[in-house]
Amino acid sequence: MSAKKSRAAASPTTGGNGAATPNFLAELGRQQLAAATDAACAMFRGSEALRTIQQQAAHEASLRHQVAAQKLHGNCAPGDLLAIQSSLLRFDLQGAIQYWQQITTAALQSQIEMMASTSHLLTDEQHGGWKSALEDFQTAMASGNRFFAGKLETPAGQPHA
Repeated sequence: MSAKKSRAAASPTTGGNGAATPNFLAELGRQQLAAATDAACAMFRGSEALRTIQQQAAHEASLRHQVAAQKLHGNCAPGDLLAIQSSLLRFDLQGAIQYWQQITTAALQSQIEMMASTSHLLTDEQHGGWKSALEDFQTAMASGNRFFAGKLETPAGQPHA
């Protein structure tokens, strides 16, 4: 018996034969579900932020147009009509620019939160990150591949040594 231990035997998530234990698979599934749930929460927060921005922009535009409509219902000189129209156009363009800047900022913030919810799993070894789980999974897959490769290479009727 050799003093060296294989990586599969040294790993707590695999048995001595390199096969993944049920705890490893359950833990990997739990980590995947937690990451997906964190990403979904970030997406929903982003959706709420976008909706708030849309509601605020619509409210501000409604107030501007309501004031303009009240002015137009009164007596207006032709110059006042042009001033009201140009004022609405100016504020609507400024509002549109501000709206799209806020939407872009909220979307980027949401994307950053979604990425952060999964990226810490790849780097957080102390709290059971995915890196060690994925390495163990690769080890288990490699031993499975050796098992099948050995079966294919063995001539019929001869036991595998």
